[in-house]
Amino acid sequence: MLNDNDPRNIFVNRRNEYSEKQPQQETTRQNSRQTPPQDAQNDYQSKVEEMKRLAAKYEREGEGQLVRDIVNNVIEQKARGQLSNEQLIAFANRVRPLLNGDQRQRLDGLLEQLLKI
Repeated sequence: MLNDNDPRNIFVNRRNEYSEKQPQQETTRQNSRQTPPQDAQNDYQSKVEEMKRLAAKYEREGEGQLVRDIVNNVIEQKARGQLSNEQLIAFANRVRPLLNGDQRQRLDGLLEQLLKI
């Protein structure tokens, strides 16, 4: 119940107006978080499928083929000006926590080689 004529109620009235609107806005916000747009969901699914396909490929072909493909890809992208050493370092820093000690050493060795290209 609003009484805008009484100045003593201005804060109470504003708080009441806010709390009446808030649940509606919060519900809308929650729904938008729970159901991403269809395009984003399809894009995510296609990326997941691509990652699964690549994981299966390199599981068959081995680490040597993975390293060769990475090196060739880096050479191509650097030649086109699409990849910098800073981007390589940032990528390695994002991946490093996911690896064990042995894998980290191999990553560091590969990164050292890629930075020289």
